[in-house]
Order: sequence, then structure tokens, then C-alpha cells
Amino acid sequence: MFSNFKKWDKKSVFYFSVRIPAIILQSVLSAYMSKAIIDCIQKGVSLSQLIAVIALISILIALSMWLNPFLQELLIGSSRIVRMRYAIKAFRKNLNTDYVQIESFAGREMNKRAAEFYKSNFAGSANFIECANQLFVCIFGIITSLTLLYKINILVILLILSTCIGEFFLLKHLNKMKEKVKDERNSFFLKFDYFYSQSQNVEASKDIRLYSFSDYFIKILAELLSQLNKIISYYMGQSLYVNGTRALLNMGREIAAYAYLIFLVTTGRLSVSDFIFYFSIITGFSHWIMGFVTCISVLEKICIDCEKYREFVDSDNTLTENAGINLDSVSSIEFKNVYFKYTDAEKDTIADMSFKVSAGENIAIVGENGAGKTTAVKLLCGLYYPTGGEILINGVDNKQINIQSYFQLFSPIFQDYRFLPMTIAQNISASIGYDADRLFFALEKAGIKEKIDTLENKENTYMIKDVYKNAADFSGGEKQKLLLAKAIYKDAPVLILDEPTASLDPIAENELYLKYDELTRNKISFFISHRLSSTRFCDRILFISDGRITEEGTHEELMQKKGKYYRMFQLQSYYYNEQDGVVQ
Repeated sequence: MFSNFKKWDKKSVFYFSVRIPAIILQSVLSAYMSKAIIDCIQKGVSLSQLIAVIALISILIALSMWLNPFLQELLIGSSRIVRMRYAIKAFRKNLNTDYVQIESFAGREMNKRAAEFYKSNFAGSANFIECANQLFVCIFGIITSLTLLYKINILVILLILSTCIGEFFLLKHLNKMKEKVKDERNSFFLKFDYFYSQSQNVEASKDIRLYSFSDYFIKILAELLSQLNKIISYYMGQSLYVNGTRALLNMGREIAAYAYLIFLVTTGRLSVSDFIFYFSIITGFSHWIMGFVTCISVLEKICIDCEKYREFVDSDNTLTENAGINLDSVSSIEFKNVYFKYTDAEKDTIADMSFKVSAGENIAIVGENGAGKTTAVKLLCGLYYPTGGEILINGVDNKQINIQSYFQLFSPIFQDYRFLPMTIAQNISASIGYDADRLFFALEKAGIKEKIDTLENKENTYMIKDVYKNAADFSGGEKQKLLLAKAIYKDAPVLILDEPTASLDPIAENELYLKYDELTRNKISFFISHRLSSTRFCDRILFISDGRITEEGTHEELMQKKGKYYRMFQLQSYYYNEQDGVVQ
């Protein structure tokens, strides 16, 4: 952390260094002022000399008092710079981390714990510079005090040190409790944040109201808050015990030190002016010791937070951005005995899956919900890597292909799609700058250009009303056409459609699939659905059940087998039978 501080804001190291003597000088001079005045009076110096001494010390105190807050403000500015550097690093990691880390509960929990290091102005990344500065102040303050306390019995100094060491271990115990609370609290907040966000979610709000889920939400949140209250109450009890014991140690330390000074004065071993001076120095020494103990305790917490942060940002990615070979075309795709198991899952989601696809083939991947279709697509796209077996592109293991080059091979349209708060053109082109002719061609082919032309700002209209007040709003079918335009614009050699029409009626779905069929010529395409309207124009159908390909062939071949595909098609066929132009 200190190395990063020096690297990211070099000039602030100077402020950091100058502030140390400024604070110590202020403390020592304030203690010395009373002694100097009494000594001058006892020696009978002239009034002008007394005024000169007071003026000189006052000027030095004023200078150090001015320097301290001035340099502190500069260091606060540096802390913000450092914190934002850590935040940007975490932001970059979030954008590039393995998809499985974003999706899994453990990954999200690790991410949330890491955020405590950089998310607020009082987080460890920002507090580190001030705390480290105070630590050095305390170290030099202790050295200065010990130099000045040469007349004081070593046993008194050891007493002060021993009580401070006792406080250090008490604070260390409290830190352990705090970390335990943080870990338990993070799990709670993940659940709490989910329910709270759902209460504000536009889609979820319809179900909450129409099916009277409000009471359920209140009940869940009340239970979560009750759990949080138990966690916090336990920590508060520990905190009360620790701070109460610290107060007793502090009181004992102060009484012992001051009683000893009074004893020295009454026995004539210490002058009145020295008593006042040493009284202040011992108070300062105790302050520096306790400051040192507190800083060590706080730095320990910061280091733990930093460790959790580094666990996240330094965690290895399976997907290596710059390594591997580059590909710009696809002649074949092969799943070779592929297995995949989610973290903490009881069994494989994909089990011994094997198939091969050549250029120009249209493949339908069908099966019931939960059969493993979407997981197979995520494996194909490179969002996951197999836990067993291989995925070969042009005969090359996909782990050996540069990940950015790999992503460029696919134009996927997922069932859980998202548009970003950008213009329509930027959403379609997936970039700030775009090729206008290419964009208009994609919009035309997707059948959405006429709708775009009716908008005031046409393709430069913003999307997402949650962000932009005058953003365009589109129906489900129009959004599907925009997704199609996005795939056309990218023009990747492999087109993947993962149940993109799940929200459409059968006629609209069939029309859209026919449009996709027109655009997949000379490409490899995968149509994934639990509805079978996409299968008739596909060259081959892969029927997945329990993570395995249980049937394979054309529509006609699978219908003749009268297996699982046949039964599913029979159940769904009435959706696609037309009489007099009406779907029955």
C-alpha cells in the first residue's frame, strides 16, 4: 500500500514527511512554553527578554499548528486519488473477471467484501495514508519523549508501556471480532440487497402487487434485520468490554505517573517548572504510545481489508486476455467429451457431451428447461471453460485461443439480454464510434429501421428510461429485432440464439426464426430453445437431457425414432398448426 502511495502520488510523500516533525514540534513546544516562562521569571530576566522568548516559541507553535491541518488537507486529497486508483482497478477486474465469478454466490460475496476496501471516503484505501502518517508521528514522538524523560525512573516508563501493550492486545481481540462480524454481515447484505432491489424492480413490482408478496418481503427483511441485530449486539458487547478495560488501564497509568511526579517535587528532586514540563511530556508520551497502539490496530484492519481486496483483484482468471493464438474464421466446432460442474454443485450440469459442427451448418439445441442448454452455450462462447474434456475450434483447444479473438467469433443473442444506457447506434455497434452504412444495413435487414426513423433523434436516441428521461421505449418484438441488428452488425462467423424469442407468441417467434434463417447462410448457427419452432429449417437437431445429448438427427429422423424429441414435438405441435390463417 505504501509503495502504491509513492507511485500514484509522488509529491504527497513530501507532505507526508514534513507533517511528522510539524506535529511533534507543536507538542514539545506547547509543553516547553510554561517551563520557559517560569524559568525566565525565576532567573529575573528583563521584560523585553521574556516577551522575546514567548514570541519566538509562539511563532514556532503557530507555524507548526498551521502546517499540520494544511498538510493534512493535502494528504486527504492524495487519499482520494489513491482510493480511486484502487476502485478503478477493482472496476477493471469486474469487467474482465471470469463470468463464473460474477454469477456464483461465492464470487459475488468475495467482490462485496473487497469493495469495503475502496468504496467510501472512510474505507481502508483512503484511511491508510492518514493512519500511516500518524504511525510515524507516534514513533518519532515516542523517541523524542524518551530523550526528554531522562530524569524519570525507568519503572514509570515501563508501567506506561505495559498498560499500552495491554490495550494493544485488547484492540487486537476487538479487531478479530470485527472481522468475524464483517464476514457474517456480508452474507446478510447480499440477501438484503437482493430483496431491497427487487422491491424497486419494475418487472418484479407487478408480481409483488398482484400476488400480494408485500407481506412476504416484509417478513424476510424483518428476519434478516433480526439476524443483523444479533450480530451487531454481540460485537457491541465485546466492544463495551474492551473499551471499559482500556479506560481502567488508562486511569491507572495516569494516576501512577502523576503521583510519581508529585513525589519528585515534594522531595525536592524536581523543580516546579520541570514538574510542569514533565507533566506535559509524560502526558504526550502516553498519548504517543496509545496513538501507536491504535494506529497498529487500525492498520491491521486496513491490511485485512486490503488482503480481501487483493484476493479479488489478484485472483487468477481462467480467461487470459493476451495469451494464445488469434482466429478470424471458424471452419469447425467440436465438443469432445465435455464436462462442466458449477462451484459447489452436487453433480455435473454438462456430462460427457460430444458433437461436431462444420461451416455452413444450422444446429438446433433443444430440450426441457434445466437440461443444460444455456450452460452448453456459455461454454461454447468462452464464458466458461470445461471442467473436463475439450472444446475445439478449427481443431484447436479453445483454452489456447486469445480470449478477445475468441469472443469476436460469436454473435450471441441471449434470453437474458440487456441494453445499455447509450444511443441505439452505440448499442447496436457496441462502440462509441460506428460505421453508419453498416448500421443502417443491419437495421434494415432486422426490420427495425422504419421504427427508428420515427424517433426524433433516430439512431442517436438514447435507451433505458431509468437513466435518460427522454429515452426510447421498445416492445418485446422490437427489442428482439434490435438484438438481431446487433448480431448482423457484428457479422461474426458463428451466430448463437439462446431462447431469444421466449417472450414472443408462436407466430412472431416463427417469423423471427425465418428471418434468422435467411441471415445464417454460410455461417455456423446454433438455435437453442425448449420450444421446437426453430428445428424444421435446421440441418441437425441435438436433443439434450440431463446435460447429455440423448438424440441427434434431422427433424424427420427424430420424428421417426419416436423418442423424447417426438413426444415433446407432439405436445407442442398444436401451437404451430394453422387453420384459415389462425394458430390453434
